Amino acid sequence: MTTGTPARDAAPRRRPRDRKQQILAAARERFWSQGYHRVAMADLAASVDIGASALYRHFRGKQELLLAVLDDDLTHFERAAHAPGTDPVDGIARVGLERRGFGVIWEREAGHLPEPERRAIRHRLRALSETLGAASPDRAAADIRTWAALSVLDSPSHHRSSPDPERFRQLITGSARACLAAPLPAPAATGPAGRHDPPRLVPASRREALLAAAVRLFAERGYPSVGLIDIGAATGIAGPSVYNHFPTKNDLLEAALRRGEERLWLGLHHVLARADDEASALRLLVEDYTAFASTDPQLVGILLSEIIHLPAERRTAFRTRQLDYVAEWVALFRAARPGLEVSEARVLVHAALAVVNSLTRIRHLRSHPGIDAEIAALAHAVLRPDQ
Repeated sequence: MTTGTPARDAAPRRRPRDRKQQILAAARERFWSQGYHRVAMADLAASVDIGASALYRHFRGKQELLLAVLDDDLTHFERAAHAPGTDPVDGIARVGLERRGFGVIWEREAGHLPEPERRAIRHRLRALSETLGAASPDRAAADIRTWAALSVLDSPSHHRSSPDPERFRQLITGSARACLAAPLPAPAATGPAGRHDPPRLVPASRREALLAAAVRLFAERGYPSVGLIDIGAATGIAGPSVYNHFPTKNDLLEAALRRGEERLWLGLHHVLARADDEASALRLLVEDYTAFASTDPQLVGILLSEIIHLPAERRTAFRTRQLDYVAEWVALFRAARPGLEVSEARVLVHAALAVVNSLTRIRHLRSHPGIDAEIAALAHAVLRPDQ
């Protein structure tokens, strides 16, 4: 028999009051950096130090958690945009820098949500875009201007550059306001609307037909939701015959990514051969990239969203080459604007690219006459020399 003071039982662990927010923060970071398909609920539970069963008490499944992340971010954007006495541009920028994953998660992972939920988020984004119209000194062509500004404010989601936080915010808000005020080409000079209709003819080559179908299906449904049988069916090619051209679905994805990547570098090569100096090269490069994104928005979408599905080594190689391409823009921009820090130039280049990437894929803008010239003008406004 022992004597002395009996040991006290360990105090029960209390559930933190902000546990749900901890889960959302962890899910946001992992969906952004790893991709929805690579994130398991058990991993999320472990990251916030709870069991899987406890996680399911908050969210019934990963799809519900994805929707909760997007809803939570959008709610913060909406509150910031409508806060009394707050400039909506500044408010949205601050939230965007705090919650950098939203844009990538929405663009890359929305296909995992039911259509009614996707439609509701699109409506909220459109309303958020419209709130920026009040900050525009020129209400002409307000729709395209506000979408461009919102794309700039969301652009930090698409890269990891992190200059001084206050300077980062100044660059983003200044670029968004530049989009809201930028002069656009006169209607008579804008030319035809953007080109977004699917091709009426298909290539005779079975390999090319499969590649074209894969690009379309990957862009529409997302890589994880498409099988080789789906791609073969879309081209009238029996399943086993597909393997004669592409042994795996990942080979098809890599071929599509390589096609887009080579188009980018070939465009840069042509621009550098034609330009008189760095400033003119930057102007031509904006126009070349806009033409590419407008002509083939699905291929651009794959370059932006689907690299994450490659095996790690190949994924790293593609991302390195993408960063090399962005570095070409940065070099031209800094030559045209001496004294600009590399990190700041990179932020602005990503913002200009975001304008092109976003506006060329917004459905209701596609029918605008001269949309390509308008988009290029807005991207130029982000890269203006006097910013």
